[in-house]
Amino acid sequence: MGDIYTEGGHTDLDWVKRMFHASDLSKRISWEEFEEKGYYVVPVPKETPYTPALRWFAEDRAKDTPDGSPVWDTVRKKGLQTSSGKIEFVSSSLTRFYQTDETDPERPAMGPQYIPSWEGHRTAELYQKFPLQMVSPHARFSFHTMGDSKGSWSNDIKDHRVLKEDGHYYWIMRVNSKDAAARGIKDGDLIRAHNDRAEVILVAQVTERVPPGTVHSYESCADYLPVGEPGYSADRAGCINLLTSHRFITPTSTGQAPNSCLIEVEKL
Repeated sequence: MGDIYTEGGHTDLDWVKRMFHASDLSKRISWEEFEEKGYYVVPVPKETPYTPALRWFAEDRAKDTPDGSPVWDTVRKKGLQTSSGKIEFVSSSLTRFYQTDETDPERPAMGPQYIPSWEGHRTAELYQKFPLQMVSPHARFSFHTMGDSKGSWSNDIKDHRVLKEDGHYYWIMRVNSKDAAARGIKDGDLIRAHNDRAEVILVAQVTERVPPGTVHSYESCADYLPVGEPGYSADRAGCINLLTSHRFITPTSTGQAPNSCLIEVEKL
């Protein structure tokens, strides 16, 4: 069905060019210039009014500008999205909450304060055992598990996964050169990242783009492939979420805290 589906074997770039000419973009920029530049910034109409964010609040007006300021919890579009409708230096909602419930030491009503991470370089005993702080933001080349692994095109991206001699595409962990040298790890080596929660087999990318004492690996992956009994053996699909804690960022909020995670790595 390929020839029918692509309407005569059109490539991805052919389709981009067809959509370009089907839109009014071709009246604003030539195909050659667009292809070379790769993008086009739509100009703001000259008659568009200047609308500084939150000016409506500063001048005690109802929100009458198209800026990105939130409008929920306002009364007739007046006031901010706080319980008092004003800028709060002390959270009125937390103050009321703590009058009827237990005070959360990690989320004080008067803020902000610096509170050391419950799993970081200041947690001395744990830090001696697992001296690397793992940072795990969203994946760059896939959306959570969509478009990753299982033979998808993203396997071909060199900084997404790495194909090793055993035919498996391994997830990448970025390690500073000093930390790698101290552990006998070279670029492209298979490594075992582990803590008391789990262990994951990855490929090391030795780099200066993370500071010493820190490792970087994108969260999530599209699979779970334990090398032995599930739940009791290392995973080689790259599921580093296994290494992070299940706890919330504070006892009274539901935000996850994946970057408060200490691990150790070693050459496999």
